[in-house]
Amino acid sequence: MKAILIFVISSLCLVGLHGQTFTDKKGDIHLWGKCNLEDIKGENYIDWYTKNYEDFNPAPHKGVSASLNDVKVKIFIGSWCGDTKFLLPKFIKSWEAMNLPLSQLEFVAVHYEGELYKQGPNKETAGLNIHRVPTFIFEKEGKEIGRIVERSVHDLDTDIKCIAMGHAYNPRYIAVKMMDEVLKENALDSLSSESFQKMVSKKLRREISSPFELNTYAWVLFTEKRMEEAEFVFQLNSKLFKYEPYIRESYGRYLMKNEKWEEAKKEYLESLRIEPDNKMGVKRLAEIYNNLGDKS
Repeated sequence: MKAILIFVISSLCLVGLHGQTFTDKKGDIHLWGKCNLEDIKGENYIDWYTKNYEDFNPAPHKGVSASLNDVKVKIFIGSWCGDTKFLLPKFIKSWEAMNLPLSQLEFVAVHYEGELYKQGPNKETAGLNIHRVPTFIFEKEGKEIGRIVERSVHDLDTDIKCIAMGHAYNPRYIAVKMMDEVLKENALDSLSSESFQKMVSKKLRREISSPFELNTYAWVLFTEKRMEEAEFVFQLNSKLFKYEPYIRESYGRYLMKNEKWEEAKKEYLESLRIEPDNKMGVKRLAEIYNNLGDKS
């Protein structure tokens, strides 16, 4: 009887670890948290998985497989994400073509709504700078040796080869990588320094590819409750792209969530000056004025 009880408890624990899902606002069911390949091939996802798996013909390079024998790959995905649907099945097929065991792969599915944006249910993304999915983190002896972020830089097989063989390789969104390093290497009280902000801005300006690059990262910091760092990145991005109405509005939304109404008003007024027909911006500005009125 005791043995049966232990088996049942162990089975329940495994259910808690794998196959967890959430239902989004549209009523679609998505994976969330640690999962396995069978979960990914479930009935809600098998169509896109099969199509992109079968459409891909991998061409693994000679010698790459041996270099990956002792490498583990943490794969962060979104079953709601177009880039995941496109790249993940191809990665699996390439891995199989190299005769590497699937046991070297660890899958974590992240959320995409509200306060859970790009988060797992048990802080699986903590400290790993997961701002885009899919993200493939290659680890050897517990240390990261490279990652593929969202899309390949060259082509998938070449990217895998570069990481496996130790060739020079930078993933997409290098500005986010640089910003993440800046935040890890500097104390929080340095973030308010104007000279520090100018130094970081100058460093990133040469590398940043889009106004949305740091914006996404800032929202991830917000959902991780790293508020000072999030505000620093939002503020810096609004200076780098001061004529982008969406970026000013996004910073304004962050300020609203933190009840910094006067600062939020400034961002929304500037956003509407650039894009006067933004109805959502007008609506949110009205909300800001209402809250300022409540405080008067």
